[in-house]
Amino acid sequence: MKILKDSWLVFDNEIALSEALAQDILSIAKKSIFKRGYFSLVLTGGKSVLTLYKILSKSNANWNKWHIYMSDERCVPIGHKDRGDQVINEIWLDNYTIPKKNIHFIKTELGLIEAQKEYEKVLKKINKFDVVLLSMGKDGHISSLFPGHVYPENRDVIIERNSPKLPMERVSMSYNRLNKASNIFKIIMGELKQPLVKSLLENKVFPADAVVGKREKIFIHNNAIPKKDKL
Repeated sequence: MKILKDSWLVFDNEIALSEALAQDILSIAKKSIFKRGYFSLVLTGGKSVLTLYKILSKSNANWNKWHIYMSDERCVPIGHKDRGDQVINEIWLDNYTIPKKNIHFIKTELGLIEAQKEYEKVLKKINKFDVVLLSMGKDGHISSLFPGHVYPENRDVIIERNSPKLPMERVSMSYNRLNKASNIFKIIMGELKQPLVKSLLENKVFPADAVVGKREKIFIHNNAIPKKDKL
């Protein structure tokens, strides 16, 4: 592991990155459960986090005290291959010991408006998340919050009807809601992210910059670092 900037951790491979991230999450979970009796984790979709979820599925923890949320979801039917929760359920949650009542996913099968209302009710029951995971897209988007798009500032959950990535209709936690977190862990992985990392090193602003929580760490695969910036 190398430190490229403050709070930026660079790893030579996906396994090392995912293991370090898993250990941070498990450590925070243990402390949170000891202190308050529960641990809250917001998951993100995408390929960058699948190894992490596989590691967590084989780890030991007080799973009965874990509460799982989702940062965003695509508006497709349950079980659809494009749903973020589908692969997470397959590789981790379907066959694990976290109680179903502790898994709070976004019900986009209800339709955009009803899914938004339902998830806002869910989120009112929790003040602050312990950990929020966010995978950064090559355009700097996080969750389903995209560059150049304007979202209501007074909502915990927003509707996106014109995503630049298919499917176009999505439901997402807002910037404001994601920021209500003790720890924000962002993941950047893949050669296609090199222009993004270059821009971040030049201090250009992206949607991802709007969410930092109380503490922020950025976990970066070495393949996302432009050659001239590699340590």
